Amino acid sequence: CLHYRNGTDWHNHCSIWKGNNCKNSGNRAIVDLVKERIPATYPKKWMYYVGDATPSERLVETMKEHTNLTMIHRIRDNLALSSNDEIRELVKNGSEELSLEKHRDVFAAIDFFVCKSVPSFIGNSVSTFSALQIATRQGKNSSWYNSRSVPLLNGFFQAKVIPIVYTYTEESQAMGKILLKASITSVRQTFGMDIGIHVIYHGTEDRMFMYWLEKRKVIIHIHEPKWLPMIEDMLLDANHTNSHLYSHRGNYIGTWQRIDIPLFIDAEYVIFLDSDTIVRNKFDFSTFGDNITPGIAFSSEADEKLKVPFNAGVALLNVPLLRETYNEFLAFIQDHAQTKKDFVLGPSDQGAYLDFYHSFKNPGVVLRREVSTYVQYLDQTFNVKPYYKNKDTFDKRRVIHFHGFKPQDLLKGLMGYGKDEFAPALHGLFEMMFRGNDHNLLCLALRDFALSVTVDDDEDNLHQFCKAAFPFAHEEEITCKFFFQTLSKQQEGGHSNCKNILKLDVSK
Repeated sequence: CLHYRNGTDWHNHCSIWKGNNCKNSGNRAIVDLVKERIPATYPKKWMYYVGDATPSERLVETMKEHTNLTMIHRIRDNLALSSNDEIRELVKNGSEELSLEKHRDVFAAIDFFVCKSVPSFIGNSVSTFSALQIATRQGKNSSWYNSRSVPLLNGFFQAKVIPIVYTYTEESQAMGKILLKASITSVRQTFGMDIGIHVIYHGTEDRMFMYWLEKRKVIIHIHEPKWLPMIEDMLLDANHTNSHLYSHRGNYIGTWQRIDIPLFIDAEYVIFLDSDTIVRNKFDFSTFGDNITPGIAFSSEADEKLKVPFNAGVALLNVPLLRETYNEFLAFIQDHAQTKKDFVLGPSDQGAYLDFYHSFKNPGVVLRREVSTYVQYLDQTFNVKPYYKNKDTFDKRRVIHFHGFKPQDLLKGLMGYGKDEFAPALHGLFEMMFRGNDHNLLCLALRDFALSVTVDDDEDNLHQFCKAAFPFAHEEEITCKFFFQTLSKQQEGGHSNCKNILKLDVSK
């Protein structure tokens, strides 16, 4: 369903409105904006059109030509006629002559409920009609051609309209699946079943995991990336000391899967999460404010004092812009792969996103780690690392991101494992986390993980986690289970001391 505002009254309204997105995004044609809001993997055949006037023949033909959508309109196609007895019953029990001129609101209500019954919606987010459509759908399968903010959602409806997206490949290490389960569990613990969770899934063999996802109402998008040979070439040429991502082929493929998000997801914005994240506090569309990014938003990397868009482990993404730029972005990556040229602002897909979108519509710009038009800063509470030291950030955390050191690595560090027992790329983080005795915030991050890894109903995810973390050390595997079970029962604010838990007698 498309709700398109383009009448004279709407243009007059937009001339006095103080917001940033009343008209078509970028003043572009509506057919192009609609095309960029339909994922290629799930093409549509028709649209129900609601507008300020009957659509012109030119618009109908152009829409069909550009999007392959057949346009259906109530007046143009002689639907819901004023002679309809059921509609007449809506107006004073049928005693008054029903007409389009006198009863505009009746027919607007009909349009609203017809629209509401159509699976996907595109509207104008400044319009009350559109905002209510988006809110009633909880943002699922909803987008808006003017893009950016939805004022009524920010200030009135408070709808949870940001779908969450993960990627997964069956070629990743076993721990990747275990961490993903804990992360998805944390989303369901925090939001319940209301929020949409998507997994862009590479592989077809692990039916048990697919069943696990389906049971938790996770939407699975089967992914067969066409760019795998290009990524394998990049992995061969990579400097493996620059990032832990290069250490495993499957894990590396998984990081690149996110570039295909626009092929699958029907939404204006999504939050992308790495599998090594835990969601601990709610957020909704209003959290991002009226000046939400028109492109992408990343948060800080290792230095929490440096508040610049850098780390892609948690990302706010404008899906239609990613769809608009998809082919150009892919060609940009291909060029780097063929010429064996490193990205400027970071390794792997993170560097590709930063380099490309900082330069978007700004060719020749000197690349810096600063906010730009299409690369904005995501509040640090969405990407809190266990090695951060600011207690206020931890108290307000929405997402914990186990960047570099995963939960099992943190446990090993607390158990006394030395720096040289970890990958060289992690040595700098090791010094940041374990050179002192104050591990309270690190322990708080581990407690967040414990709350989600210990509650899996169908499988003992904690057992699988500890077995994968200590495959050749049975006593340490037992310690691992005891540690997280005990930590999950600690009250937040009780100043749990992880090292004290490790000192307890496991046998008791």
